[in-house]
Amino acid sequence: MKDGKPLRVLSLGWGVQSWTLAAMVALGEIEPVDYAIHADTGHEREETYRHAAKWTPWLEEHGVKVVTVHGSRTGVVEEWQTSSVIIPAFTTARADGDQGQVRRQCTNEWKIRPIRAFLREHLPPRPGPNSVHSLQGISMDEWHRMRDSDVAYITNVYPLVEAKITRAGCVQWLESRNLPVPPKSACTFCPYHSLAAWKALKAAGGPDWREAVEVDEAIRGKRAGPCIDKPQDLFVHPARQPLPVAVRIPEDEGAHQEEMDFEALCDSGYCMV
Repeated sequence: MKDGKPLRVLSLGWGVQSWTLAAMVALGEIEPVDYAIHADTGHEREETYRHAAKWTPWLEEHGVKVVTVHGSRTGVVEEWQTSSVIIPAFTTARADGDQGQVRRQCTNEWKIRPIRAFLREHLPPRPGPNSVHSLQGISMDEWHRMRDSDVAYITNVYPLVEAKITRAGCVQWLESRNLPVPPKSACTFCPYHSLAAWKALKAAGGPDWREAVEVDEAIRGKRAGPCIDKPQDLFVHPARQPLPVAVRIPEDEGAHQEEMDFEALCDSGYCMV
């Protein structure tokens, strides 16, 4: 609580929706927030970091206090869990012998925990219910992603859904105010990338693609979780092949590999955009 009122914060992932919310606060179109909190995974694309660096000063000039928090563990392979992988990598063999995915722990480690650690620093030792109103960048077309908080002291708020604004509506709102439309927010190696996103990442090359390939190679032969007693072949791509092989673009001479349709997987940073 702040002056008897709930602490009002915005979960700022620097994607289209959360950036739109932050800009709406800055321009006085929605109620002010005490903090816009960016949980930096350390693995966002370079374009996202450039956007954040350029527009953080603009937000602060317009009265939006931006804070950046980090998790205590930022590695994909956590040695403290006997070398288990914390991203939802694809595996070729689950305990039942079928293919599957590793349980996702990265959202909790890289986003939820550091944000809540920051909130606790600004709350009484035992905060009561509804002590924090957390604005989430979920648009009307993503209403199915709305969730109640799993802790009583935080109440999730969805201004874009309440205003019936879709992601396309966010783009239109930004453009009408001569504000940039940022790239989708996601870790470079996120297993939830669509095939189109993987191809774009490879075509662009540079440090983002290199990091994705390095992480994909690093998780091969690692444990899928702290309770798994033997290493497994893990992959960031649903084809369950090494990333340079799984992602084929026209620039790959002689590329003719048939790819399965995994376009339904998201590449929009659905981990608390």
